[in-house]
Order: sequence, then C-alpha cells, then structure tokens
Amino acid sequence: MQKPIVVIAATILLAGCNVQNVDVALPVAAGEKFYGALKSGDGKTALAQFSPEFKSQVDNWPRILGELQQKYGLVNSAELQSSSLAANDDGPCYSLNYAVKRGAFASSEILFLCSRGGSSPWLIHGHVLTRLDTQQTVTGGMLPKDVSVGAP
Repeated sequence: MQKPIVVIAATILLAGCNVQNVDVALPVAAGEKFYGALKSGDGKTALAQFSPEFKSQVDNWPRILGELQQKYGLVNSAELQSSSLAANDDGPCYSLNYAVKRGAFASSEILFLCSRGGSSPWLIHGHVLTRLDTQQTVTGGMLPKDVSVGAP
C-alpha cells in the first residue's frame, strides 16, 4: 500500500521541479563530431566543439591535444562507455565517458557538454583525459560535482 503513495509523492515532487526531457542523442552527436575530427586530424573542427568559456579558461588545450596527436597519432577509436545527465545554471548538461585509443596509447576521457536552455548547440565545457597505463590525469574546464543525498 505504501508503494503507490511513494510513486504519487515522487510524481508530485518532480512535477513541481520543472523537470525537462533531455535527449542524450544531441550531446552524443557533439561528442562524436569532436572525436570524428580528431580521427581525421582536423584539429580546427575538434577545437570548435569547445565552449567560449572553456577556451577563455584553458588556453593550453589546443597545445595538449596537438601534442597527443603528434606523439601518439590520430584517434583510432572512441567508444562511448556511459553517460549521465547533469545541470548547471544555464541549462542541461551531459557527462560522456569514452574509451579512446591513439595508436597504442589508451585513455579514459570525460566530455562535459552543455546546452544553454536546451536550445543552443551542445558544446564541451570540460574535458578530462586519464592515461590508462600511468593513471596520470589532465583536466580542463568546468566539470560536474558529485553530490550525494542521504536517504532516511
């Protein structure tokens, strides 16, 4: 008998929060465009996927991506491993986790993409690269913070 009450309470709570449906296909397409450009060696198109805020905060990212391409070669593969919905003050965001290979170099990468109000293009606001061999990590831009809420 308590289960229907919990479902009704959750529905009322969510309705009051102005929850919007955000299609993951749009940020995934933006992530695929980014890695597709890196696969073809088109650094200019890859860098165009970053938000103006990212570019103003992280001015060394073009150099970092360029050095990766020079040292390890073009991206061979980028497989989406998981995605999670997040938010910031301006609109919906998604955190996309990829397994990326550049020649023999393998990394785990997170792209944090956002869309202002859900209507503008999905752009990269944060990027994390972690080498799988050494676990070294380089981070740029804005990333979501995990917040846990204890349940009674």
